[in-house]
Amino acid sequence: MKIRQDLYSKITEIFLKRLSLFLHGDRDGVSLNSLIKNASGIFLSTENFIANSKFNYPNLYNDSDNSKIIYKKVLEEHRLITSERWNAELQLFCLLYILIRSTTPKIIIETGVANGISTNSILFALNENANSGVLHSFDILPETRNSNLIEGKWIFHLLGKKKTNKQFFRIIENLPKIDIWLHDSNHGYRWQKFEYLLAVSRLNKNGILISDDIDSSSAWIEVIPKYFKESYIIFDSRKFIGIAYN
Repeated sequence: MKIRQDLYSKITEIFLKRLSLFLHGDRDGVSLNSLIKNASGIFLSTENFIANSKFNYPNLYNDSDNSKIIYKKVLEEHRLITSERWNAELQLFCLLYILIRSTTPKIIIETGVANGISTNSILFALNENANSGVLHSFDILPETRNSNLIEGKWIFHLLGKKKTNKQFFRIIENLPKIDIWLHDSNHGYRWQKFEYLLAVSRLNKNGILISDDIDSSSAWIEVIPKYFKESYIIFDSRKFIGIAYN
């Protein structure tokens, strides 16, 4: 009888672990091997990506030195609103700055503001582009609306902590088609997959999807190969960035 109870407990434990993985992603993430199977390339830095990838934007504004200077400035001057472990790191910051300077997007989506590191990368780039685009940022923390260091065309959307996906969907559906979409919010499987699929439906023909922490769940490797022509992986200091275009 005890053996049967132990077996039942073990099966229950395994089931719950698998359910948790399905809903929220694995605490230890997915393997690099899984990520690169369907990727068009993997790079150690944004600079290396710009120089060596076959990314389909021939006029990339490759000013890595300037983006690094701005990154240092933002780190020194940003407001500490929430945990710094949520900060965007150097490679993501530079990637956003360079892409926005190069492609002059009209509509940009950012999910997850935190202390505003990526937000300010985008706003600095838009400012250099003579404010030719608008950034729509989404967060569940009201205080993150104060994270910008410079003025710019920035619209902050506060989402409630209940039925967040429905609120987010309604706002996105009423916006024009999107040129660049940055995911850096909830990195659990369920939300990542929901957001990636929503991006698929709302991006322009040559739209770009960028995601931090693509190794935190299997959502990237499930969605991206199916809906995007090419995708690349860039290594940041402690995680992986994904970039895909359709």
